[in-house]
Amino acid sequence: MPKFNIDDYLPVETYRDCLSAFHAISGLILFEFARENANTRDIIIRNFIARSDMMTRSVFTLWDLHAYQDCWIIHRCLIDRLFHLWQLQQSDEFEVFEAWSFFEQFKAVNRVRSDPEFSGALNSKFFEITPEQKVRASAIQKNPPIWRRPKAEDAAKGLDMGFLYRFGYDFASSHIHPMANDGQQDFYTITKLEPVPDFPEHRVVLSNSLLIATMLVQQGLNSSTLSWRSLVYDFFDDLRRMLGTGSEEYKISFLKLGKMIEQGMRLCKQTTKKK
Repeated sequence: MPKFNIDDYLPVETYRDCLSAFHAISGLILFEFARENANTRDIIIRNFIARSDMMTRSVFTLWDLHAYQDCWIIHRCLIDRLFHLWQLQQSDEFEVFEAWSFFEQFKAVNRVRSDPEFSGALNSKFFEITPEQKVRASAIQKNPPIWRRPKAEDAAKGLDMGFLYRFGYDFASSHIHPMANDGQQDFYTITKLEPVPDFPEHRVVLSNSLLIATMLVQQGLNSSTLSWRSLVYDFFDDLRRMLGTGSEEYKISFLKLGKMIEQGMRLCKQTTKKK
């Protein structure tokens, strides 16, 4: 359950230690995916895991800039990706999602290229469309994929974690959409004028972002076609326990995983799960 007393949260440096361990294990997991002949499902999952690692580290970078509102924005994006990955597993629509994503991105680029005001885009690498992409888009257009993004509240209920919507996604939305007091804390951070108002402590966003990131990675492991060793799951369980109680057992499972790698063992088993 959510914690509301700031004294229940750990020091920032403790969260940094957790982030370092999370980043290291996430990297090892990504290399496991890279060693396999990945299908569409596993490619999407590995990219979600990579994104979760990058976004969580971004939260800490923004924290160092005292850009606390932006920390919450990235936090909401993490939750959104957790909801997406959960729905993809439930509906088994990874292939449809990939085709839908390609077609939507193709149309977005093509709109820019077709706009007379942006004729320079035709020669831009950023807005380049390859012949292969044109052929695929033409084929998809004849029978466009039907896929809809999950509703955040419904996904949270499906996970049996309604609080992720109420105290995470919905709350963080107040930092995405402009509010009358937008940038008030930024004003004092930049100008260093005094007296500084008593702004709330935002350490919760570090803890919660790490929490969501561990859930997102574990959702990815559960959804992939690979069979993962129990010690990988133990690490993420221990890391979440650290966030909740301050227990440092995650350091033990982290060292065990490192020892496995030193001995030439893989984090996933050679066999694949049936999907």
